[in-house]
Amino acid sequence: MDYPQFFSYIAAIIAPLLLSQNASFDFNNLKDSCTSIRPDNSSKFFTEVLNKILSSKETQNIKEQLGGILWIYNKWRTSEYVPLDVFMANNQINKYFKNDRIGVFLLSIAMYDKMKMTHSKPLYDVLHSWISTNINAEIIKCPQFVRALTIAIVIVCSKPNHSYEDFFDHVHVKLLTCYIRSEPLPEPEIQAREVQCLYGIQIMSAALEHPGGMVLRLFHKLYQDSVISKESFELWKKEDEFKAGFDEDLETKTMAVVVLNSFFLSLAANDSDEEETAD
Repeated sequence: MDYPQFFSYIAAIIAPLLLSQNASFDFNNLKDSCTSIRPDNSSKFFTEVLNKILSSKETQNIKEQLGGILWIYNKWRTSEYVPLDVFMANNQINKYFKNDRIGVFLLSIAMYDKMKMTHSKPLYDVLHSWISTNINAEIIKCPQFVRALTIAIVIVCSKPNHSYEDFFDHVHVKLLTCYIRSEPLPEPEIQAREVQCLYGIQIMSAALEHPGGMVLRLFHKLYQDSVISKESFELWKKEDEFKAGFDEDLETKTMAVVVLNSFFLSLAANDSDEEETAD
C-alpha cells in the first residue's frame, strides 16, 4: 500500500462503529478485516484501530466509559479467545512497540497468549525462551516491559471463581524477579521496574472494575515474596506526575491507594519495629 495514511483513515471510520457495538463488541469482529490483508498491513491496521479506540475515550454515564485502554483490556479479556498473532505476527511486535499504552497492551497480550498455551511446570523456561527469541533487548530493558509482564500474569490468573491467593504462584514470582533484576542495575533502575509492576496491577484492577481485595492481596504477596521493595511501594504511592502516553496511571490510582491504607500502615509499623530492634 503506497498511501501512508490509508489505514489511519480506515481506522478512523471503523473505530466509532466498533465502539457503537459496545455491549456486543468482540475482537473477533476485527479478525476478518485483518486477515484479509497482507501480514504487515494487518499489524499496521490493527494498531491504528487500537489507537483510534484509545483516543475515542468518552464517558457514557457514571458507570460506563467507551474507548480508552481500560475498555480495550476489558473487551479483549471478555471476547471469544483469539490470539494476538491473528492480527500481528510475533516478529512484528518489535516494529510496532512504542513506550505507551498500546505498546504495553500488544506486549502483554503476546505474553499472555504464550502463558495460556503453556502448562505451569515448564512456563518459566518456555516464556523466557520466547521473550529472548522474539523481543528486542532494548524493549526488555524498558521498565514498561515489567508492566506488560505483570498484566499478562494478572489476565492469565483471572478465572471464574478465582481466589487471589492463587495469583502470582512461584513461577510468576520467578518471572517477575528475573525481569526486574535480570542484570546488575543501579537501585533507581530496579525501583523503576518495580513501580511499573505495581502500575500493572493498578491498571488491571481498574479494567476489572476494582474487584474487592485484589490489589491489597497482590501487594501483600509481592512484599512477602520480596519481589518489590518497601521503597518502591512508597515511590508508587507518592508518584503524582502525569506521564505522556499513560494517562490512566493517575486517573485510576486514587481508588487503589484508598484500599491499600492497611497495607501502608503495616509497612510503617514494620519500619518502627526495625528501628526499635536496631536501637
